[in-house]
Amino acid sequence: MAPEARRPAPPALPVAPASEPISVRQFGKYVLVRKLAEGGMAEIFLAKQVGAEGFERNVVVKRMLKHLSGVTDFVGMFLDEARLAARLAHQNIVQIYDLGAADGCYFICMEYLAGEDFSTVLRTAGRRREYVPLNVTVRVIIDAAMGLHFAHEFADEEGKPLKLVHRDISPSNVFVTYQGQVKLLDFGIAKAESRVTNTTAGVVKGKYMYMAPEQARGIGVDRRADIFSLGVSLYEALTNVRPFAHDSDLAILNAVLKGQFTPPRKLRAEIPPELEAVVLKAMATNVEERYQTSAQFAGDLEAFAAGNTSSSGGTQVAMYMRESFGEKRITEKTRIPSLSSLAASGVDVPGFANPLSPRTDPETTVPPLKPKTPAGQLAQAQGETGTMVVQTTAGRSKGLLVAAAVTVGLAGAGFGAYQAFLKPVPPPAPPPERVAKVVDERPDDAPVLVPAQAIDAGLAAAVDTRPPPPPPPPKEPRLVQLSIGDITKVVGKAYGGIAKCFSEHKDDLPSTKGQAKVTFTIVGSGKVTAASSDMSEKPVGRCLEVQVKALKFPANKDKEISLTLPFAYNTQ
Repeated sequence: MAPEARRPAPPALPVAPASEPISVRQFGKYVLVRKLAEGGMAEIFLAKQVGAEGFERNVVVKRMLKHLSGVTDFVGMFLDEARLAARLAHQNIVQIYDLGAADGCYFICMEYLAGEDFSTVLRTAGRRREYVPLNVTVRVIIDAAMGLHFAHEFADEEGKPLKLVHRDISPSNVFVTYQGQVKLLDFGIAKAESRVTNTTAGVVKGKYMYMAPEQARGIGVDRRADIFSLGVSLYEALTNVRPFAHDSDLAILNAVLKGQFTPPRKLRAEIPPELEAVVLKAMATNVEERYQTSAQFAGDLEAFAAGNTSSSGGTQVAMYMRESFGEKRITEKTRIPSLSSLAASGVDVPGFANPLSPRTDPETTVPPLKPKTPAGQLAQAQGETGTMVVQTTAGRSKGLLVAAAVTVGLAGAGFGAYQAFLKPVPPPAPPPERVAKVVDERPDDAPVLVPAQAIDAGLAAAVDTRPPPPPPPPKEPRLVQLSIGDITKVVGKAYGGIAKCFSEHKDDLPSTKGQAKVTFTIVGSGKVTAASSDMSEKPVGRCLEVQVKALKFPANKDKEISLTLPFAYNTQ
């Protein structure tokens, strides 16, 4: 998403120490109930918004990882993007309620949804060797396209289009509720995440399987990149195959850039030709040949649905979700226990009495246990409070499973029912005194041997005077299949030198903000044998080439790899 006029970057928050695993804990004005997932930039929690007179609302809190909360540039973009996303009030976009900071971390609070992300829907059908019905697939993609169109057309209060782009459309970011609603997730997050990666490692980041070719090249993108990604999602839903799937990230990117994939009807012959035509147009490598708006994409799908399916409404989607996931799972994910119910079941909840453990009862304190052993013995080993044993049993209890409006890894997540018992354990009795009797049988006039005398006395045999064994031969380096992750890690370590090139030669740059591209070749040993910049005629370009040539990558299975990386700069 393109931000509005940037506000001054907020100060980076002081990074708090990492917290221990939680069950239920306070986080600012929210109560975090359970950690649901963790990604490259945030942790996601099922949470409760609480108010007066027992008010509770289920929400999802997406908390920025602690180390990123200390990166001022990222925080500024994250907040700008989140502010924009919070203004996208549409039935097909997940609603953001709040944006704030607590415990040294920035966070977003958004609506809680009971359902499954579309990726889970597709995997569930695939495990049964089935396809999601055409009418359901078409309706899900139509609704997602309409949410995209609303965001793409969104304007500020003066009517100026903001030209928002999601940048991370995939089945994982399309959420389907059990009531048949379709919601786009993570609007306003992808660009901020990409900014962190480009700034620190110099490479594009995203779900490579769903990237538009222009996004994979690292150049500017517009709404048509989202249309391409949604077209890839439709392809996958119709065939249960990802069109650009390959063994390595580099092979995936190569297939995306060249538009190499099998037409859908060759994988599933019963796909109607007019539906295949919609997919191919959405996935056109040339942006001018694609749908120019998501509304056009949705319109062609609506026309297909009207003439080829019995019904494509939300009711049919809801019926399929119930048939696919079952009433038990739906009940577990829709009936979220209140905080008082959790406390009554033995979960430690701040501010509630726990009948199974007095630790969280605000009216009760646990008295210290007095050691019964003589002063100093047990206290020195275990502290003045004696010994306390916490016995914890964790299990899965009925009616406590949840789902939330988040991306991957949430299906079937459940609360643990924790029961803690405190009981004193009497300190162990001191071991019986043992006295070792030492008998010195040496004669009174026997000399005391020092090491040199011991050797002279014939004990030299106890000293190993043999030369040390030769060192083992060096091991052959283990060859790897070089991936984007490997490249990112190596380039990231050289970021200081790359940034220095931009700062020392900023007068060479065509603008205060942009990117420079470097094309280089990696051979099997991991060395860079050639590097050329699109600014080679200037000192800044030659500086970048020197930095890239000095990189050392892992020894790999490829004889030669050539790639181009964009290095972003901002000298303002």
